[in-house]
Amino acid sequence: MDRTIGFIGAGNMAEALLRGVFAAGVLRPTQCTVTNKSNDKRLARLARALAVRTTRDKARLMAESEVIILAVKPHDMPAVLSEIGPYATARHLIVSVAAGVPCEAIERCLGASPVVRAMPNTSTAVRASATAIASGRLAGPDHLAIVRTLFEAVGWVGVVPESMLDAVTAVSGSGPAYIYMLAEALVDSGEQAGLPRDLARALVGERVTSPGGTTMAGLEALEQGGLRAAVRAAVTRAARRARELRSAPARTPR
Repeated sequence: MDRTIGFIGAGNMAEALLRGVFAAGVLRPTQCTVTNKSNDKRLARLARALAVRTTRDKARLMAESEVIILAVKPHDMPAVLSEIGPYATARHLIVSVAAGVPCEAIERCLGASPVVRAMPNTSTAVRASATAIASGRLAGPDHLAIVRTLFEAVGWVGVVPESMLDAVTAVSGSGPAYIYMLAEALVDSGEQAGLPRDLARALVGERVTSPGGTTMAGLEALEQGGLRAAVRAAVTRAARRARELRSAPARTPR
């Protein structure tokens, strides 16, 4: 892809996408500039690890980039849009991965810039994401094609109406974390049933959730609904039945 890309936000999602597009050969590090709110150590680490350019100057980032990826938390979006608004033009394609911030709200702040929303999931880190994309009022097929190319580097991409993105966020965007919670509950239950814990590694907590985010809300609902207790009961009952079968006289199973 012969485009320059500016990342505003340097967290796990931005890093996963960068690694994906580099591994797929879609972009080169020299095409990418990264900034964030305040974490200079994080920028320095990305510069060392991925050879991307970093800056604190958002005006410079906007001047040097054709595609702007807003990889920030929803509550940070108003401040980011206020900062880049004076520099946004029709030549910029704005790609937002922030849950719950509609294209119309971004367009209202950035004027003539076309906007596309993308909702990847935490499997982006292993290039197995399922990403839904939706276009705003000013984005056309060519803009969607650019976004599709970027996110296909980390998995499957589908185009949906923007009205579906909240449901996508709940099911696909947060879904892997729900499975991680199930796996973690299984590990806990296996340990209670007598397995050494190091036979099964807990699959994540902090790295796949953001405090106050949509995924965390879903995980809290699973906790409140008794997922861990249900898994624990299932494992305990299955282990008990296995012991019963082991000690019972051999007979033809039904």
